[in-house]
Amino acid sequence: MRRRAIATRVAAFLVASACAGTGAARADDSATLNLRAQLESREDARGTRGNTFEQAELRWQLNAPLRNALRGVFTARHDSGDGPNAALRVNELTLERPLGAGFVTVGKKVMSWDVGYAFRPLDVVQQEDRRALNPVTLNGVPMLAWEAFDASRAVTVVLSNPGKGRGAQPRDDGSLALRLYRQNGARDEYAVLRVSARNGLEGGASFSHVATEELEMHGSLLFQQRHEEWTFSRVAPPRWQRREGGGKALAGFTWTNAGKFSVLGEAWLDRTAPRAQQRNLLLRASQNDGDLDVFADVLWQPQNGSRISSVGMSWKPGPWLFSASLRHNGGPAGTLVRNTAVATAQYAF
Repeated sequence: MRRRAIATRVAAFLVASACAGTGAARADDSATLNLRAQLESREDARGTRGNTFEQAELRWQLNAPLRNALRGVFTARHDSGDGPNAALRVNELTLERPLGAGFVTVGKKVMSWDVGYAFRPLDVVQQEDRRALNPVTLNGVPMLAWEAFDASRAVTVVLSNPGKGRGAQPRDDGSLALRLYRQNGARDEYAVLRVSARNGLEGGASFSHVATEELEMHGSLLFQQRHEEWTFSRVAPPRWQRREGGGKALAGFTWTNAGKFSVLGEAWLDRTAPRAQQRNLLLRASQNDGDLDVFADVLWQPQNGSRISSVGMSWKPGPWLFSASLRHNGGPAGTLVRNTAVATAQYAF
């Protein structure tokens, strides 16, 4: 039973963001402040360059009158690199209130969907980069959403970037999306439908299944009426090139033993990526020991022979969080950046 509980927790981690935002439209008054300092080092053909940044993140929620709930995430950042040295950002700011059998959300919100660790085909709203080293706070998407759920089912309707057509990037497009969720025994099942000017009609389904006491399996598939592929040219800057048809697919597993040692494997296809990067294979091993986590993984792109290897650790003593990661890009993937190192210290109030 203990091993089944571990496998279930791993599955819950993979699919938790698919149910993001399904809390009630009432909130307990609260606020948390996180301070973060990060050092980054990048090695390329011109040598090694360093960069530091400091960030303050404030998360808060307020139980407002008339059964409304206000939630927000604000960040302030100072960066030693190129460009603006300081920036303030409203990452999330929403008003939620009951409507019918569910609740409506108005504002800017992070809404990540789908199963998977490194790639999520059905993440059609947030479109999060899942391979970033020590990622910073996500930036939400302007939206009008309605959600309803019970113990085993959920439905979400999202109008993202209302009033906009085609944006500079796919996540900035105006679109209408529907997501359905059902818990079917040991399996979580999802279905997504989206309409946008850029891609037309998109639809897909995914699942996460706890097969044994140690093994979890997941898969996801998205079909697209059309898509845009990120292309490179020697005579023009990189740009989106329209293609008919298309899609994304993912298959993966996690295996976790009673000692909290985990192995994850995933294979995916992404038709929107550059041609040589569309097929990917990932193998990752990790070990948890109380407040300490260590990991190592390798991503192989068979079309161009690139191998991207990463190792890292994190340690969380009380309110502190210390982490360090190193990534090596081998083959064509190392043309621009060969090595990246990131070290972070964070304190939560």
